[in-house]
Amino acid sequence: MKLNQTALLIFVFLISIGARAQPIAHIGSSDFSGWSGIEKVKGNEAMVSSGKRIDFSYPDGENTDQGFRDFYSGADWSIYQGLSFDIYQKKESNAEIELTFEVDEKNTRKLQAKSSTVIQLYGSGWQKVYVPWQLFDLAEGQRGTLQGVKDFSIKLTSTENQSLKIKDIVLTKGERIYLDASIRGKSAKAGDAVQYAVEIGNTTNEVQKVQLTFPRVGWEAMQASVNPSVVSLNPMEIKTIEVSVQLPATLPAGVREQQRLEAIANGDGSALATMEFTTAVTVPSPFMVHTADNWQKVRDKIENYSWAQAELEMYEEKASKWDVPDIADKIPSMNAQKGKYLFHSNEGGKLMDCAIAYQLTGKEEYAQKCVDFLRKLIDPETGYPTTLRVNQNNFVKEGGIFQDIARTYDMIRTSGLLTEQDHKLIENTFRLYIETAQLGNDDGGVNNWDLSELAGAFYCALAIQDWTLVDWTLHSPSGILRQFSQGIMSDGWWYECAVGYNLWCATMFSEIGIALRPWGINFIDAEVPIGTTPYYSLLPERMQPGLYGMNFDKWGTMHQNSVSIKDMWDALVPFLDYRGVMFAVNDAQESRVTGEPYELAYYLYKDPEYAAVLNKNEKRNLLYGVPELPQVTSVKNTQSAYADNMGVVQLRSQADGRAQRDQIQAVLHYGTHGGYHGHFDRTSFLSMMRYGRSFFNPEMIWYGYGSYNYKFLVQTSMTKNMVVVDQKMQEPKESFRTLFHTGDMMQATAVETRARWSNPPYGGIVYSYKEGMTFAEKTWEEGRSIDVPENAPEYGKINDFTEPVTQRRVMVMMDDYVVLADYLASDQAHTFDWLFQMKGFQEISAPKKEFLRHDNQFSTDPLGAAQFFTDVNWYQTEGTARSSFEMCFGEGCDNKGTRAPNSEDGPLKIDVFNAWPLENEVAIATVPESHGVNKQLWYTVEADGETLLNDSTGAWILGGKEIDIQLQGKKGLVLSTQLQGRVKNNTVFWGNARLVKADGSEVLLSSLDLDYQNILQPDSPGLDYYGGPIKISGELMESSIPGMPENSHENASISLGLSGMDVVAFKAKIGGDFPLGDETPRRKTLAVRSEGKEARYLSVIEPFESESMIKSVRAKSEKELEVVLKDGRVQRILIENLEGEGTDIKVSTQEYINGELVREESSK
Repeated sequence: MKLNQTALLIFVFLISIGARAQPIAHIGSSDFSGWSGIEKVKGNEAMVSSGKRIDFSYPDGENTDQGFRDFYSGADWSIYQGLSFDIYQKKESNAEIELTFEVDEKNTRKLQAKSSTVIQLYGSGWQKVYVPWQLFDLAEGQRGTLQGVKDFSIKLTSTENQSLKIKDIVLTKGERIYLDASIRGKSAKAGDAVQYAVEIGNTTNEVQKVQLTFPRVGWEAMQASVNPSVVSLNPMEIKTIEVSVQLPATLPAGVREQQRLEAIANGDGSALATMEFTTAVTVPSPFMVHTADNWQKVRDKIENYSWAQAELEMYEEKASKWDVPDIADKIPSMNAQKGKYLFHSNEGGKLMDCAIAYQLTGKEEYAQKCVDFLRKLIDPETGYPTTLRVNQNNFVKEGGIFQDIARTYDMIRTSGLLTEQDHKLIENTFRLYIETAQLGNDDGGVNNWDLSELAGAFYCALAIQDWTLVDWTLHSPSGILRQFSQGIMSDGWWYECAVGYNLWCATMFSEIGIALRPWGINFIDAEVPIGTTPYYSLLPERMQPGLYGMNFDKWGTMHQNSVSIKDMWDALVPFLDYRGVMFAVNDAQESRVTGEPYELAYYLYKDPEYAAVLNKNEKRNLLYGVPELPQVTSVKNTQSAYADNMGVVQLRSQADGRAQRDQIQAVLHYGTHGGYHGHFDRTSFLSMMRYGRSFFNPEMIWYGYGSYNYKFLVQTSMTKNMVVVDQKMQEPKESFRTLFHTGDMMQATAVETRARWSNPPYGGIVYSYKEGMTFAEKTWEEGRSIDVPENAPEYGKINDFTEPVTQRRVMVMMDDYVVLADYLASDQAHTFDWLFQMKGFQEISAPKKEFLRHDNQFSTDPLGAAQFFTDVNWYQTEGTARSSFEMCFGEGCDNKGTRAPNSEDGPLKIDVFNAWPLENEVAIATVPESHGVNKQLWYTVEADGETLLNDSTGAWILGGKEIDIQLQGKKGLVLSTQLQGRVKNNTVFWGNARLVKADGSEVLLSSLDLDYQNILQPDSPGLDYYGGPIKISGELMESSIPGMPENSHENASISLGLSGMDVVAFKAKIGGDFPLGDETPRRKTLAVRSEGKEARYLSVIEPFESESMIKSVRAKSEKELEVVLKDGRVQRILIENLEGEGTDIKVSTQEYINGELVREESSK
């Protein structure tokens, strides 16, 4: 296998669609109706002025879907090889022909907006011009642009003629003739022959006598022939010929050869038409997950090892419990426009488990379940051939389920339960999915979605042993090898910079490598030349930064010229803690990687470092687990490390004699943004772990991909541990690690960026499956209302940039604590907030502390993420402020809304010392954790049968509505609430509901005798439904009355009489309570505010389990700290040159006992 080959596989695109089209198609009509810019038309010949442009536009239309096939508005030119036309010059002359086609503006995010070429011509009279697509400035990897052509123009310029003629502007499959075939790859047993049906067509108005041959290199073993070998084609005639390939009986399984068919028309070799076929010797099934020999090794493992026996029992239990699902009978909520689906996406994994159980036991009932599933899938009337959609979710899941389906077919193929008709229908279904994948992967996209979709097509092609299609999945311009070379960065990390995607992609590549081994291809150990461009994708929206604020480049030094699968597995190892847990980056949560993923890695590479990872886990993997692991340990999980492309630097304390669980490890983030999955947090304090417990990861606030909060809140800078500017979102710009020091007394690093700050993309992502929905409608759909100003920015657009701001952070790891030193500098004055996100807030103490104010929201700006942080208490402090937090894990610990599933049971306490500036404005705010409090709430206020107010709100963390209704002369009041949809939590209250009397006094409704109908009552009046204070949109509402319907499907009401009370108005704030119950465990944001053109911060963060080691922290200046420990030691930390160019930052530490210097260390 030539892993760096450029395969000429464009002809494979759309297996059968091209074969169904006519040889040519006029652009517009032959009489030029519909064209503009033409002087006159006579006899289908158009007169055109030299230097003037003529244009044709296809009718306006909408993009459409059929299953997971997307069809663009305009015309599909991709099934043709180019275009041709005839031009006439009366005088012999040079002529220049400029050709341009464009796509519909709405498709320019995925397709190249405009493609052009200039053709030079000399002559007179009529001349035919043929322009293949390769002459246009359209990258081969963006050839999908041809699927949606909207406008086409030609500009003819002659040096000697004022006018020219043009005719027969057509799309054509070839200059004179073409070859096409729906199947170009087959396999057979050695000694057998295969046949291919080939379409040959004439694209001209002349008779073409065609000679067909197979040129030979000379070492071919297979014998190819074509019948007939000479064909006469009338104008536009299409015929079918047959290619036959004889395989010698001596060839081993998996051997492949290419046959190149050449067709020459009327003896003109310049108009050669070619087609390649790939014929293979059949590899017997099973071979994808394991070959027959390796399956036997797994069975032997089961016989000899109890853990393997237990794993088999698990597979059998799953297979026994699995019932083959019926085909779904409804349109799914996600991607509803794509029509009906067949099965839930999780059925693929269940199918795969059942097939594995069959392979290991030979029990026919397991194979029969798989056959039953496949027969539903392949049914021509109700299955995939009709829906072109298997799963209810999206195309990436479709790729995953076809990976499972194809490998299942391979595992049960020889069971004897499948008929010949079954095999034919399975092949047809697999070819249809591959065709879908070809349509969807011809735009130059590189990401985990494309890889999953291509992997599904790869296994389908491998299952039917069509190596022309296998080669397409591997070698096409954005095929699997392009995903590999462009997606993997020099440090081994997948460019999306999320741990889960790195592991998933490494697993997919590894499993593909296993499936290729029986075919003589060693992808497992291959070194593939690394992609050399900073961009990884050719999608126009990803070729430049800006979309939703994102950046799609790969950053950091390219320090090697190739990448391998093993690089991906190696990338994680230095960052795993003593338990095998990896901290999270971007859209991820901490992951324990000691099981499934690294069982596969060790099976392939036998690297002792991988065995050290596996030794941390008791559960084994039956398919790939090596029976006996060497008892090795790794020193890498004790060392500090960095990865400059991923952009993480992790420091680990090195205290002598301390168990690794008691050491501290902490991480700064500074690298590649990661595109859609990237967070806006260069220089952030990304992670800190001790005792196997973690205080933070980027998904601690998580609302899912479908919520507007995904990009409007979750990924923004406000949710991170960093310094933010004007409560805005940091622009992702290439950032750098400028210091890395490891020593005995300290570890130190520095990172920096220079970036603008803006509001986040307003309203988050504009989802294609919610086309036409406004942001206000999206907030209501989610039941999460916020203020939507009349002059709001365009939905999905970032806005209001600052000038670039220089930002640097130094992290110093000491034995017992972490030091953070921050420096920011700007040309204009800004508000800087040093943020720290932690659960279990206890108190703030300082030599001098004064309560300043309470704000309902951190910011009332409806364009920013700070609006979602509520219930804000502000303090003025002098001297070092010490903020104490305590969280715990395990039984009795409230970690709702916290995505840290791998933390060990027990407490994690953190004291944060903010030492510089010496005087601070400090805030404690409630973090907008996701607790399912959102509701679509309708409410009405009626008096004496008259509706005075009828409104609605999405009641959640925000969405509270102030009510002020005049009631003069009214005798009765009715308050009603109504909900819709599934309700997760009880939260609705009429906040501080009160009657205003004529004399101005107020009467709380909570003090009156009210008639409640279908109203759920809290256990304690004045408290929420979970025993905590009632807060609506961040405002404490101590005198509220409940409004939560007991039966959420029915109206709920509160009634009271007003006679004799002299009431003139009713006031309240209706909305949802947040947080729920006891707030102590909820996450809080600690903010330390500075203002000006420059900001400096010195902070100490101490994680501990029971008792703090720190007695005091004092800043002697903006660059020097003194930390006094309770055991009498005094440590001084000096951070120099943080300002200025920042190229010579230096960190020095000294330790004193009883005034005597006992040790010191410096980074230089």
